[in-house]
Amino acid sequence: MKLPALREIVEERKEKAIEALSVSYAKNRMPLEEYERLVEYINKIESERELVVVEKIVAEYKGDEENIPGNSSLDESGDDDFEPAYYPHHQSSFNNLAILSSRIVTGSVKSGSQYVSLLGSQHIKIRKADLKKRQTFMDLVSILGETVISVEPGIRVNNKVVPILGGSWTDSKVNKQARSGDPELIVSGAALLGNISVKLLKE
Repeated sequence: MKLPALREIVEERKEKAIEALSVSYAKNRMPLEEYERLVEYINKIESERELVVVEKIVAEYKGDEENIPGNSSLDESGDDDFEPAYYPHHQSSFNNLAILSSRIVTGSVKSGSQYVSLLGSQHIKIRKADLKKRQTFMDLVSILGETVISVEPGIRVNNKVVPILGGSWTDSKVNKQARSGDPELIVSGAALLGNISVKLLKE
């Protein structure tokens, strides 16, 4: 039985992603454990949107981000301001990964930092002193995982995360305690069958 055209394309891209991972592993660009986890996850992918995110991670290891299928700054109309809703707002390395695992993240937050949870969970604790600028951007992707951001009272949060068969919310108490002039945390990204939430940090 012949696979539908779209499914054939997805399967081909999955094969290419695994091949690229194999090359990266062979060149010692990633540990064996992470290689095995990503290959296992890619084999289970059925959604093109999930595949797009994984291809970006694969390209980071390969050092070839610009050649990701569909990853262009131009849409078909040539509008260079076009930005798919499920892509992070700022393009930088996925330097905080939780794959089939859990982790707690603390300390200074660099604007543009990205956090990815693949079947895993991340708890990011942020205090005012961790935000070096008046506005700090964070990019989050949660695929069948969970990301919780706990902020110290007095930090304003602008949650722009797009839920895709997932959930994203900010506790109502967060911005009630923030005032004009306080540091602002702008959160963008996507929750693909996962959850991303923001709440007050409890000491």
